[in-house]
Amino acid sequence: MRDLQKDPAKVLFLGSGWESVETLKALHGDSRFRITGAITTADKRVGRKQIITPSDVKKYCVENGIPVFHTENDTQRYVKAMEKFKPEIVVCKAFGEIVPKVFLDYPKYGCINVHFSILPKYRGAVPIQKAILDGEKETGISIILMSEGLDEGDILHIEREKILDTDTNLSLRKRLVKKSSVILGDILEKWINGEIIPVKQNNAEATYCWQKDISKEKAQILWNSYSPEYIQRMVRAFIPWPVAWCRLGSSSGKSLDGKIMKIFEAEIIEISSEKDTGTLFKKNNMLLVTTRDPHICLRIKELQIEGKNKVSEKDFLNRI
Repeated sequence: MRDLQKDPAKVLFLGSGWESVETLKALHGDSRFRITGAITTADKRVGRKQIITPSDVKKYCVENGIPVFHTENDTQRYVKAMEKFKPEIVVCKAFGEIVPKVFLDYPKYGCINVHFSILPKYRGAVPIQKAILDGEKETGISIILMSEGLDEGDILHIEREKILDTDTNLSLRKRLVKKSSVILGDILEKWINGEIIPVKQNNAEATYCWQKDISKEKAQILWNSYSPEYIQRMVRAFIPWPVAWCRLGSSSGKSLDGKIMKIFEAEIIEISSEKDTGTLFKKNNMLLVTTRDPHICLRIKELQIEGKNKVSEKDFLNRI
C-alpha cells in the first residue's frame, strides 16, 4: 500500500470556474498530492469593455505558482500537456472541454471527474438546476472515472445530499462544492491503493441535461402555463443566472405595464384572488402575484423591475 504522505501522487488538474478553484485548493493543500500543473480554458473577453480575463483556475494557479496550460480542444496540445506534467492521476471539475481518448488513457490511475448529481441521472452541464426544476428531493456528488461518453464513466463513489425546499442553484452548489472538497482526497487515496472497485453505470436509467435548458428564454415565467410550484422552482433554479422573469401586464398598474420583473426570491402562499393570472398586487403587507390556481399566489420577497435596482419586498411596498 502506497503511503501518500511520504510519496505524494502527481496530479494534473482540469477546471475553470470558482467551484473548480475550491476543488483545486483542497488538493493543493493536501500533502498526499502534488499538483504538477493545471489545464484551464483560454482567456476570454468579458463585459461591455471586452476585457481579456483569465479563468478563476488560472488566477489561482498564477497566484500560487502552479504551472498552467491551455489546450483549446486541440488533441496535440493535450499530448504536450501530458508530456510536460507527467501526472499519475488527473482530476477534473467543471472544465468545459471534451477530453480526447489519448489523454484519458495516459495517467496510471486514470482521469477522475467530480459531477454534481447521482449518476446516471442528470448527465450533462446543468445537473443542479435541472434537479431543482424537476422537484427532486435529493441530489449528490458522483466521483467517476472519465470516459469518452458524457459522464458515462464507472463510479468510484456517490455522496448523497438533500435538496432543501429553500435551496437555490447557488446555495446547493456551494454546499456540494464544500462537501466534495472534503471527501475527494480520501476517495482518491483509496482508489490509488486499490481499495475501490468501480461500478458501471446503468445506461438504461440515464437522463441528460443540457446548457440550452438554462437560458434567458427558458427563464421566462408563463403564468397561465406553469403551476405555481414549478414557477417557485424556476426562481430557485435560475439563481444567480439567468434569473426567472416575466413581463407585467396592465392589470399590475399603469406604471408597471409592459415592464420586465426579475424574481430573485419567492414562496408559495395560500391566498385566493379573482385578479387576472400574473397580476402583481399588494395584500396584507405582502407583494403577491396571482397564479393559474385561484387559491394560490406567489409571494415575491426580492425583485427587480426593469430600469430599477434590485429591492426587497418591504422596500418595494414602501415605494408604492
